[in-house]
Amino acid sequence: MSPKPNSASPKSPSTQPGPSLLAERSLLGIFVHAIGLVSGFVGPCFVYWVSDHEFTRANARNALNWQLFLTPAFLVASAAVTVPMGVSNWFEIPDVIEFVLFVPVVVVVVALTLLSLMAFVLPVVATVKAIFGKAWEYPIAPDFVSRVGGLT
Repeated sequence: MSPKPNSASPKSPSTQPGPSLLAERSLLGIFVHAIGLVSGFVGPCFVYWVSDHEFTRANARNALNWQLFLTPAFLVASAAVTVPMGVSNWFEIPDVIEFVLFVPVVVVVVALTLLSLMAFVLPVVATVKAIFGKAWEYPIAPDFVSRVGGLT
């Protein structure tokens, strides 16, 4: 008697979905970039600290480097806009000097706008790359984590 055509045959290990895929990359490694969107550098730092999975640590490291770049960049850019505007409001300044103060403020506002856009778009790109198994490094973020001894 021959086997029935509809009988289930065992699948080869290479075609089984799910668990083998998660053995290579973890959900935390995928979503650490989105966690950084909500928590700043605290979430990726915690994930990097507690994780022992290579894929998760690589993505947490990249997300942490991005957040460590982004936080001071926002603070410096915000100060670069606020200080000249405050000075021109507190003191009577000639129009020529006020214009000289105004030009860099416009440049910084444009940079701050681009940085704000990148603060959302790049973690989304990194999350998508992580879904496909790549620990994507953010293009303009320096590797702060390797500079700090003991975290690598």
